[in-house]
Amino acid sequence: MNHKIYTLILASSFALFLGACSESSSSPNCEEDCMEEMSSSGEESSSSEDGEDLSKSSSSVADVSSSSENFQSSSSSALSSEEKSSSSLGLSSSKEESSSSSVVYLNTTPNLADLETSGDTLFAIFQRQSADFSAMDKGLLALYNLKSGTLLDTICLQTKNPSAVKVSNGEAYVSTNGEYDQNYNLPADENRGIEKINLKEKTSALWVSGTKLGGGASDFIINKKTGKGYVAVYKSYGNTPLVEVDLTTKAIKTIDGIQDASGSLEYDENENLIYVGDRFMDWTTFVMHIGVFSYDGENLLAISDTDPEEEVRMPYSIKSVQGKPYVFITDFQSGKFYANYQDSESDGVSFWQDSKLATANGKLYLMERNSPSSLAEMDLTNGKPVWQTSLGNGNPYDLVAADEGSLWVAFYDIAELRKVSAQNGKTIESISTAEFCMRK
Repeated sequence: MNHKIYTLILASSFALFLGACSESSSSPNCEEDCMEEMSSSGEESSSSEDGEDLSKSSSSVADVSSSSENFQSSSSSALSSEEKSSSSLGLSSSKEESSSSSVVYLNTTPNLADLETSGDTLFAIFQRQSADFSAMDKGLLALYNLKSGTLLDTICLQTKNPSAVKVSNGEAYVSTNGEYDQNYNLPADENRGIEKINLKEKTSALWVSGTKLGGGASDFIINKKTGKGYVAVYKSYGNTPLVEVDLTTKAIKTIDGIQDASGSLEYDENENLIYVGDRFMDWTTFVMHIGVFSYDGENLLAISDTDPEEEVRMPYSIKSVQGKPYVFITDFQSGKFYANYQDSESDGVSFWQDSKLATANGKLYLMERNSPSSLAEMDLTNGKPVWQTSLGNGNPYDLVAADEGSLWVAFYDIAELRKVSAQNGKTIESISTAEFCMRK
């Protein structure tokens, strides 16, 4: 198909998407009352029902109930002395209990948005927004034992709407968007940026502010060999430059050639490359700069064999496995997974338009964030599912390895951190995150 004709179709599709965005899967969709969940948080329940096997269909998920009805208690007050400390990090355990008479609940979900692992510790960040997104509390970082899921500690962030948590060289950082203004822009101010976590003192401080970055930190990765951070700095729709940050000196540099880095960031440790997805399109002139680009610290190169001004496959999620990037694209009307994005003539495999990639233990997974949602292990050769299982409702946002045989899945729309089998995606256990809905 002629690329310019496709562009016009793409523009029409995007207009339809904007008209329906109020029903997007990114909005909280919780039916359980947070207070009711808290009242049962001290009781240990049996694990949730296993998910339905969907490996015969790559995009159609039968309606099943969410496993959020059953939760394991995550109260830190029941920790043993061994569980209260992490062998890889100097952590102190929080023992303060909040009285139910002195708290209110912002929402029925604390909006678990991102996961990270370091040693035997699982890091999880919560956005803590109201159901209609009209209000939000400061973000929260929670630390769990990676294998057992036991809550070790919580640390309150200094700013709101966190987007990513990363650990490098023993240091933990959290990027934050902050609140949007009335025009849905993220101003360059002190209410957003990159926070640095003091794990021993259980404190967080704004390390590189939005004033210096130029806007909100909507995505964030770290090159673990150089120690430099890379931030997708959201200013306004379609204006998201890529900024390099020296996390020691706080010096910043804008990477020329990227206009809308909202198409995902990925660090390839094998090749020591940064991958960035550019989704830029001027909806008036239809000038485009679309594609996945690699950056080695000096050179920015398109990985596709098509010119960025002709490429129409808009990247949405990028993950690298064994030195090769894999890409999920979407135009907000349909989505496809590409096992060989470099070849513009290759065929993608269709999935729900809002899907996200994740890696764990050298394998690639795809989360369809539909309602109901699904999890699939991907075949790296043909781009089809090895297996696919329903996750029910809840909007899965991220995934990391718990151990060789299991995965932790973060849910955004329900108050749940779920452990599933790495072999088939079926539920092993569920942990309630409802207590993080509380505000004093």
